[in-house]
Amino acid sequence: MRPSRTLCLAVAACCLATLAMPSVAGAATTAGGADRTFVSTAVDTKDLNVAEPSIDVAPDGAIYITGPAGFGGVRAPLQVPDQVADQEFGGDLLWRSDDGGVTWKYLQSYDGSFGGGDADITSAPNGTLYASGLDLACVTVAASIDRGEHWVDNPAGCTTQGGLDDRQWNDVDGNQAVITAFGGLTSLAFIRSVVSTGAVVNGPAIDVNGGDDYQWPGVVSVDQNTGTSYLAWNTAGGDNNDCDDPAKGCKPVDAEHTDDIRIVAIPRGATTSPNFVTVASRRDDTFDAFVDVDVDKAGNVYVVWNERHPDLQETWTLLSSSTDGGKTWSDPVKVNSTPKTTVFPWVSAGDAGRIAVSYYGTAATGYSPEVLTGNPKWYVYSSYSTDGGKTFSEYQTTPSYLHQGSVCTSGTGCAAGTRDLLDFFETDYDAQGCLVTAYADNSRDTVAADGSRTADKGTIVSAVHQTAGPGLLAASDCNAPAASLAEVPSTALLGTVAALVLAAVYAVRRRRLLRA
Repeated sequence: MRPSRTLCLAVAACCLATLAMPSVAGAATTAGGADRTFVSTAVDTKDLNVAEPSIDVAPDGAIYITGPAGFGGVRAPLQVPDQVADQEFGGDLLWRSDDGGVTWKYLQSYDGSFGGGDADITSAPNGTLYASGLDLACVTVAASIDRGEHWVDNPAGCTTQGGLDDRQWNDVDGNQAVITAFGGLTSLAFIRSVVSTGAVVNGPAIDVNGGDDYQWPGVVSVDQNTGTSYLAWNTAGGDNNDCDDPAKGCKPVDAEHTDDIRIVAIPRGATTSPNFVTVASRRDDTFDAFVDVDVDKAGNVYVVWNERHPDLQETWTLLSSSTDGGKTWSDPVKVNSTPKTTVFPWVSAGDAGRIAVSYYGTAATGYSPEVLTGNPKWYVYSSYSTDGGKTFSEYQTTPSYLHQGSVCTSGTGCAAGTRDLLDFFETDYDAQGCLVTAYADNSRDTVAADGSRTADKGTIVSAVHQTAGPGLLAASDCNAPAASLAEVPSTALLGTVAALVLAAVYAVRRRRLLRA
């Protein structure tokens, strides 16, 4: 999820055959104890209004966070990559931490004012960084070999569908190639690119799904052992949201179509996409989040998504896994336990069977995250599994709430302040297996007891670092240096970022078609 939706995603009228809905297995989930600990810090306290941050831990241990500040071309002065200026407007902004997330260096924008539509970052084993942006509805990928200080832009955006590209995701296949997956007006696209003289050179685009069944451009993840790329998405085969609202007079079981979670496994060197595999076929609505996918070091594949359950007035985070390269999938398991309503799940996989599934969560209930009782407060939760998702231990990793009120996922139809978190957040892990999380902090808004928002302030990019306990690597527990990871209040970081004077406002954002 992410900044402006410059693209109207076409809701396809794909009539899916009615499939038997697999039951949701009851994964044993327990509240986390004292074995895992976490510290949160503000990445930047300036009012840059950056949300849906992407995070990557590079091979040298540096942590990178990027997020979209919106298109800046309508503002003055314009910002170009690598230009040092007191005032910078728009683009995808970047920060780096060299001390485990205690302090952060602001690295400006890697794609300039005409970027800033979406952001994602990844790194290759040789340390090269690749950061992508949505540049006026064209996907561009910039490369850096000096830890984000300077960038070489890929000028060849809009390789497909004439400038109607949207929500790109990236991964690498070792040092060989950069993988980009994104949505177009009529289809999902997959590109395997090479790097020449520092610049990313687009490869040919592969049409993944024929353009008639996707609701969100799904996340891409590469098996580093085989080079196989996994691209997951959810379908738009019917407006099941109409059966979530009790006022509509129907229930999800009455929905004409299922919401399907689908995936393709694209081998290294493929020139066409294989047929998709259905991970799960659901009567309940999967509207609220991108489908995320990751691969552990043993080649096991994990897919997570959100699902509304109006009969229980809850929204769940679900997980399914595959041990045979994406050919067959386990029954979905419910991951969340303490929070009744969750949004924006993300999975990070380490050694065999070791995963962490993270999400924004609240104890409040309602038939969707957009309509909740009371005046809910949201926190970051992470659920750990060391057995491939059979059992989980769940932790609230942020001590303070990050958002108050409902979380709207309906684009331009959202009330002020209810979509400030945008559409996703991300996690990764460091060399010790410690989970690191980048999230959007919207807690500065003033929200009355009745839920009305009387002040709508910009979001602040923040981070959570696991400091102790079992991590995502089996050899040893997470052992982040506690002395250098003491809790750092936001005010303590002002000296670090005092030189940063940025005023950024989001351009008109739209994540998906408003539903009738």
